[in-house]
Formats: sequence, structure tokens, C-alpha cells
Amino acid sequence: MDVLVTVLPLALVVGLSPLPIVPVVLLLMAPRARSTGPAFLLAWLVVLTALAVAALLLAGVREPGGEAEETVSWIELVLGVLLLAAGLVKWLRRPRAGTAKEAPGWMASLDAAGPRQAAGLGALLAVNPKNILMALAAGTEVALLAQGAGQAAAAVGLFVVVGSLGVGTPVVVRLLLGDRADPVLGRARGWLDRNGTTVGVIVLLVLGALLVVRAVPALG
Repeated sequence: MDVLVTVLPLALVVGLSPLPIVPVVLLLMAPRARSTGPAFLLAWLVVLTALAVAALLLAGVREPGGEAEETVSWIELVLGVLLLAAGLVKWLRRPRAGTAKEAPGWMASLDAAGPRQAAGLGALLAVNPKNILMALAAGTEVALLAQGAGQAAAAVGLFVVVGSLGVGTPVVVRLLLGDRADPVLGRARGWLDRNGTTVGVIVLLVLGALLVVRAVPALG
């Protein structure tokens, strides 16, 4: 079982989550976007890397083999079931049709946030329970399946890069386009306000099903 392919779905759960994207978009539409956006992203990258590396060290690198792959399959099965359950709960708790989801009060203060506050927010959102669970799973799978330090480093790098796509893409767009990015970011925020819950449910259900389907044959 290729360790990179194994880690990819876990990274996608982190990278496609709408939860941190709305705050970073709000920061990027504020007057200090050129400093707060990169500060948020840098803190996110540092914390996500630390979570993955800590999980890898905690699990300890082992020799790959049949027993290791069976352990990974059990991890995938449990995670897949948890993601499916989380997706179902999220769908059942979705706002009623035509009802906008009320934004948390703290988001109103992001317009005046500086780089330090943005970095703190990026670090805080990076250590949400779902990210911790995905990082622990990724670190364990890398420890079991990686063949050497180079492959382990590549797998951790993949987890961090893919896991940062959701928050990193708006930051890069803002830095490249400057003020011209405001209409794009505004439309992205509006779309997420309307469809964020649906996107989150789809991500959880699809990737949960993928993990279950991949794990069951290996355990049969």
C-alpha cells in the first residue's frame, strides 16, 4: 500500500474543510490583508506540521509488512466510519432551507486584526479536533508504511501541503492580485456562506466512504 496514497484522503479532510476558510477570507478583505493573510497561513503550516511530526514520532517508525498493513486498514475503517457518522450528524444539524447560518461574533473583529492576532487564529483553527485526529492517523500510517526517512518526510509534506490548500489558496490569490482579488474573495465568501455546510457534508461522506471501501477488502 503506497504511503502517499494512504495519507492523501486524510489530508483532503483537513484541506477541504470550510471551517477555517471563511475567517481567512475575512482577513484578506480587511485593510491589513498583506500582513495578516501570510501570518495566518504561516501559523497554520507550522502547527499542522508539528501535529503530523508529533504523531509520527509518537507512533515510531516500524518495518512495513503484512501486520502493519492490516493495522493501517483497521485505522482506515475506524476513521471512515467516524467520518460517515460526522457527515450524517452535520447534515441533520444543517440550517433549514432559506435560513442563513449565523456567523460567530468573533468574526466581526477580524477587520481590525493585526498579524499577531491572525497568527494566533491560524494556530487555534489548525488544532481543531478533526485536524488532530487526521494528523494522528496520518502520522501512524506513515510510521507503519514509510520505507525510510525520505518517504516519511515526503508523506508528512504531502499531508501539510494538501491540508493547507483551503486556507493557502485565498492567501496566494490575494498576494498575486492585490485589491483586484476583493471581488473574487467576496464571491467566495458568499458561496461558502450558502454552501459551506453542504460542502463539509460531502467531503466527510465521500472520503469516509473511500476509506471504508479501501479498508474492507484488505480485512476480508
